[in-house]
Amino acid sequence: MKSFGLIALKIIILLVVGYYLSRFIAKKIKKALEPKDKMLANFLSQVVFIGINVAIIIAALGTAGVQTHSIIAVLGTAGIAIALGLKDSLSSVASGIILIVLRPFVHGDTIEVGSLLGKVEAINLFNTTIRLPDGKLAILPNSNVSQANVINHTDISQRRVDIVFGVGYGSDINAVKMIAINVLEHNACVDLGRGYFVGMQGMGASSLDFLLRFWVDINYGLVETKAYILEALKVNLESNGIEIPFNKLDVNVFQAQDTPKQDSRDSIVYVETDAIAPRNVSQNKPIQEEQTSYNVFKAFADKIKQNLKDNGV
Repeated sequence: MKSFGLIALKIIILLVVGYYLSRFIAKKIKKALEPKDKMLANFLSQVVFIGINVAIIIAALGTAGVQTHSIIAVLGTAGIAIALGLKDSLSSVASGIILIVLRPFVHGDTIEVGSLLGKVEAINLFNTTIRLPDGKLAILPNSNVSQANVINHTDISQRRVDIVFGVGYGSDINAVKMIAINVLEHNACVDLGRGYFVGMQGMGASSLDFLLRFWVDINYGLVETKAYILEALKVNLESNGIEIPFNKLDVNVFQAQDTPKQDSRDSIVYVETDAIAPRNVSQNKPIQEEQTSYNVFKAFADKIKQNLKDNGV
């Protein structure tokens, strides 16, 4: 009984010390690597923490008298079944390692994964966390991230911005272009060194559409810069008498006259033509029957006329 209590005490001490030791080592690793690579530090600290705890549990079982060699053998035999049962989780772990090694993005990058757009916060052992623009936290399995089409919006320090605006058809094209150029050149957010483009893009239903294309440093904010340019364009276009059109619809109203209703057949006019109307079989048949009746009547009249003549009448 005394030996059992001693063994139990050893196991408890081993588990408690091992747990806090694993936390201590994981924190040290994270603290050492975090200044260089926050995501790598977070990932390795989790791997070390789990690995040390697994080793402590096996050591505790050995202290309790359990044959650890047999446990390892059983785990090795059951490895295939465990791998099949946890294939999704193991796939996420492997995908996490791939993301750490290949580095398609780092902590703080703004990425687009499928329909989600946000800043990368961490690559964990099983998942990747992304902070969305509205403050929500998206947790994506590493396997999904590694297999998806990832668009990194902060891979370079500059981004191109396209703005389309319309003016009236009566506007002076050169004047509109000069106004747009002045707006760009007086905005400190625009990188004039990379150049810009101002030109007509098309002719819309009610406006001449112009394309404004320029580069902006992402530190100024893309949304803020685009809003400032649009506001400046509106003010300067209106100040120079350039119309900013909107969709127009012309409606013509006709006053109905109170006139007596007439039969439409009275207004029909027939015009003779030299053309011969085509006739089908059903039209020819009545004409033939009418011609036959006329011949019989003519023969009968000629016979009566001849009899009267013979009788001296």
